[in-house]
Parts: sequence; C-alpha cells; structure tokens
Amino acid sequence: MRYFGYDAIIDDGDSIQATYDGGATHIGVLNGYDPTVDSYPLVFDEDRPFAIEGCGPGVSQLGHEEADDRPIIDVCGHGARTYKRAPTIQNLSIVGGAPAIRVRCAPYTSISNVYVTAAGDGVHVAPDEHNCYGTSLFNVQAWNCGGDGFRLESEAGPHATQFFGCQAIANKGVGFRLDGYKTAMLGGSSQLNHGHGIDVRSPAISIKDAYIEGNGRREDYPVELYGRRAHGLTVADCYFHGATPREVWHDHDDVQRAVNLHESKSVAVRDNVFRSYGDAFFAGFDTKAKVEGNYAIGDTPLRSG
Repeated sequence: MRYFGYDAIIDDGDSIQATYDGGATHIGVLNGYDPTVDSYPLVFDEDRPFAIEGCGPGVSQLGHEEADDRPIIDVCGHGARTYKRAPTIQNLSIVGGAPAIRVRCAPYTSISNVYVTAAGDGVHVAPDEHNCYGTSLFNVQAWNCGGDGFRLESEAGPHATQFFGCQAIANKGVGFRLDGYKTAMLGGSSQLNHGHGIDVRSPAISIKDAYIEGNGRREDYPVELYGRRAHGLTVADCYFHGATPREVWHDHDDVQRAVNLHESKSVAVRDNVFRSYGDAFFAGFDTKAKVEGNYAIGDTPLRSG
C-alpha cells in the first residue's frame, strides 16, 4: 500500500529489513517503529533504487546502544550501475553501530538531516570492489561517537565527497577524516573531538566557512587541523578557537595550533579568524603555503617560530 508516496510505512512491530527484502524501495519510518525489532546491520545491497526516510532525527530512531559491534545501516552498491539509483538516507536518528552508517560501492549516495551517536565511527565510506565517490552529506551530525565522526578511506576512492553544514562534536577519534580528490567541507563545525578536528591525507581538499574549536583533547600536542601530503589544500573563511572548555588529557591550557601541515605543496590558508592558540595559528614542515588575509583576535602569532 502506498502512503504519501512511500512503497511502505514502518510503524510499531514492523521490520525494516523484511520490508526492504520484500521489494519496497521507498520506506518511511514513523515514530512508532521499535528499533529492537530488527537485527543489525540493516543491509541494503540489491541492484534497485532505495530510499529510507524518517519523520526527523528527534522522532524516528534506528539502532540501539546494544548493537555496538556492527553497522546499523550497511549500504553496498554496484559501482557505476548505482549512478541512477543512488541510495538516499534522511531524517533519522541512529544510535549504536560500528559504524552507524557504512557506505560501499555506492557512488552519489545522499545522506541528509541525520543525527548519529555511534559506538564506532559515525559515517564510514569504506573500501570494497568498486570506488565510492560523490557522496553528499547535508546536516549530518556525529556526536559522542566512539571512533571518528566521519571517516573516508583512501582505498574507497571517496573523491568529490561533499559535506554541507555537517557537525562532528565530542567524538573519541577525529572529527572529519578527509580523503579523496576535491572532497569539500562547506560550513558546519568540528568541536571538542579527542583526535584532530580535521585530518587531511589527500590532495585537492577544500575546507570553507567552518567553525573549528577545542579539538585534540587526547593528543599530546593538540592541533585542530592536521594534514600530510595535502597538496592543493584550501582552508578559507573559517573561525578557529583554541579554547579547551571540556576535560582534556594533555598538559596544555589551549589547543597549540590551528593548522599543522607536513609535506604539503600549493596550500592556501586565507581569510580565517583565529584566537587562543598556545603556539601559533599555522605551522608548516616541508610545506609551501600562502598564508594571507587571516586575522587574530588577541595575541596568537600567525606562524609558529
């Protein structure tokens, strides 16, 4: 039965996996759904269109804290064959999982308005038989995850991944672990993560209009953004704040550096506002960077040394 355009509606006592396996392609999840009905992971790997949509992150929940050693949602596409049938996941809260959402071989997957609190990584673009590029994430929030907030694996070929207004807050690992040519973080925030706020290990990545604060809580030498071989990196129009308003496991009063790069060429770090760093805003080692138009609130030096 179709209801508001859905193939199937999930409510009290219904199983998402059984509904999908029965042929539904557009599944709506109401607030009556009991997440303990399903066993996890929910596996979506058929060669057909697929979309799952809740009533909002505050209403529709998938997963639970006891499901802490496997994904909650596991999407596995078929490479190029998935282009015109790209999966859609939206308007949900996901609790538990390691990771909460795993995406493989499914180019152009769309994840939007999703709130994640995972036992492991929040969202993981993982390697498999085919590359997984062009993923778009809109207002996806990873809070208090046991691993990284967002993790892109180099072997997955996650090129052109786009983050729009996504948040990584108080995760036990890195906030955003970015990889893939022309991956971009546009807006959003990375705050209070135990690892780096952002970790960049690929050329041609852009980070713009982001709020970055208080990361590296479990790092011996805390920095907000760390990059190695991040050739062509652009960091622009961001706000960096080195305050440490939560418990930390290092011996510093503030985060030490906002941007810390190694072996990176043709980098642009421009038009950012920064404050409260123990050493400096920027440090580069075997790195060539244009660092210009940045403004300090207070007395933090622009460059280390």
